[in-house]
Amino acid sequence: MRTRTVAGLLVPSLLLLASWAVQGRSSASGKVAREEPANADKITQIKVRVLEGIPSQFQARIEQQKRALSKVVPPSVGLAPRAMLNLTKRWTNGQTLKIAFKGGDKNLHKRIADVVSEWTRYANLKFDFGVDPTTGQYRRWTPTDAEFAADVRVAFDQPGYFSLVARDSVDPQIARPGEESLNLEGFDKNLPSDWKGVALHEFGHAIGFEHEHQGPGSMCDFRFDDDPGYVATTDDFGQFIPDPAGRRPGLYTLLGGPPNNWPQAVVDHNLKDLPATSAYSGGTFDKLSIMKYFFEDYMFISGTASPCYTDSENVVISTLDKIGAARVYPRALDAIAADDQIRAKIFDVLSKAETLPATTKKHFNKLLDGLKH
Repeated sequence: MRTRTVAGLLVPSLLLLASWAVQGRSSASGKVAREEPANADKITQIKVRVLEGIPSQFQARIEQQKRALSKVVPPSVGLAPRAMLNLTKRWTNGQTLKIAFKGGDKNLHKRIADVVSEWTRYANLKFDFGVDPTTGQYRRWTPTDAEFAADVRVAFDQPGYFSLVARDSVDPQIARPGEESLNLEGFDKNLPSDWKGVALHEFGHAIGFEHEHQGPGSMCDFRFDDDPGYVATTDDFGQFIPDPAGRRPGLYTLLGGPPNNWPQAVVDHNLKDLPATSAYSGGTFDKLSIMKYFFEDYMFISGTASPCYTDSENVVISTLDKIGAARVYPRALDAIAADDQIRAKIFDVLSKAETLPATTKKHFNKLLDGLKH
C-alpha cells in the first residue's frame, strides 16, 4: 500500500478499489519494496512496488455494505444496481466539504489545500479547510473524536496512500469519527517528488471518483495468469521472477507474493473492470486520467502496445478528468434538479429497505432530508 503505481488501488476499496484507490505510485519513500540482492545481475528482476490499497478494516465494511445494498431493488429510474450504489456515494451538488488534518503543520496543510482545490474549479463542490484567520492553523481531527470532525479526514501516519470514496468517509457503517478517510504516508516528514499527483489522485477518490483503469471501456489487457508452464521461481526476497526458461509469472502470482501478498480476490478488486460504471459514470476511457494507475509494461499482455500503457505516471488532472468532474457535479440548475430527483428516489428506497440495518437506513434518510432543504 505504498503506491499509486502498480508495479503498483478504492482498493480493494473498489467499489473501487472503491473506495480506496491506487495509481501505481510509490509511497513517500519512493523506493521499491527492497534493495536488489547482491547477485541481481545474475537473475532476471521484476521490480514489484507496494500497491495502493484500503486498510482491511475498511475493505471488510465496504464489502459487507455492498452485499447488503445489492439486495435492494433499485427504484424505476433506469439504473442498474451497481449504478445505484455508485450514486449513493456522491456528495450533493454544490456541497461544501469540510477537510481536517491529523499531523503535519499549517505550511504542509496549505500546500496540500492549494493543490487539491483544483478539483473545485471543475466539480460543483467547495472545500472548507477550517483555516483560523488569526493563527493560520487548519482544521484538525483526532482519534478520540466522538463525532465526525470533517467529511475528509487526512492522516500521514498510516501505511501507503489511500482514500475512501466520497460519502464512504462519513457513512457510519464504513468509517468511524476517529479514523482517517485519506492517508498520505510520510508527507509530514518528506514530500515525494510526485506529491502533487498523489494528492490530486486521492482527493479524486474523496470526491467520488473510481479508478479509471477499472472502467468497463478501459480495455486494459492485464496479464493475470502465468505464462504456460511457468515454474514458480523467486529471488532472494521471495518475489516471483521469470523461471529458468524465461516464462513469466502472471499478476495473480506476482502480486500474491511479497511485498503485496494479495489473494486473488484482492487483485480482482483492484484491477478488474467495475461492472456498469467507470471513474466518470461511463465516460470515454482516458489513459491520461489522474485516476489511472501507472502500470509497467510487463503487467499487460500486449506490453507497451496496451491501450492502458503510458510511459510515466499521470500527475495532473487531464482534460477528460475536468469534463467528467463537471458532468458528475454539474452547475446548471436544470442538471442539478434532475440529478437530485434521481438521488431522492434512491435515498427514499434505501431509507425504507427492510433488509438494511437501522443505522444504514437512518444514514440514507438523513441524505434524503438534505436534498429537501
